[in-house]
Amino acid sequence: MIRRLAPLFLLASLLAAAPARGEEIQLLDNTRVSGKILHFYDGVFQIEAAGGQKIDLPREKIKSITFKLPPPRVDFSSPEKTFARWRDALAKGEQGKVIDCYALMYQGMLAAQLGQSPDDFKKMQKDIEGTRFDVKGTKVTGDTANIKVQRTKGEDVMTAEIHLVQENGEWKMTP
Repeated sequence: MIRRLAPLFLLASLLAAAPARGEEIQLLDNTRVSGKILHFYDGVFQIEAAGGQKIDLPREKIKSITFKLPPPRVDFSSPEKTFARWRDALAKGEQGKVIDCYALMYQGMLAAQLGQSPDDFKKMQKDIEGTRFDVKGTKVTGDTANIKVQRTKGEDVMTAEIHLVQENGEWKMTP
């Protein structure tokens, strides 16, 4: 019996030393494993625990998996900060940061569009050169928000609304 329990004690000691990152997996015996799920194949999860140790856990031994999200970033703590990050990233030509300002469901689509035509991003960047943006008001309703922004470029003045949603405590723009 002790020989059968030895692997469980070894697993428990490895798991106890694991950092609190990634996912938390609760086994049927209520042991908790913290680590990062690397992949799932043929009914077995491969988990990376502390120190890069890899553990294979069969699906039938797992009671539950809790996914831990990273804490919200300060740059996205308000609709206005998200818009400021978008504007600054576009002005600096930081395409990845521009894409990160959008809601997750739109990021892949936007990245694909900009990847197919790099000139479109440069055109967006050129369009805002010499443009002043003034936030005229923000209305937050639950997990959604609208920012009224006035865009001024020379004599041309235009006001538009930007829609945002809250994802994991961060405000993200929608097209």
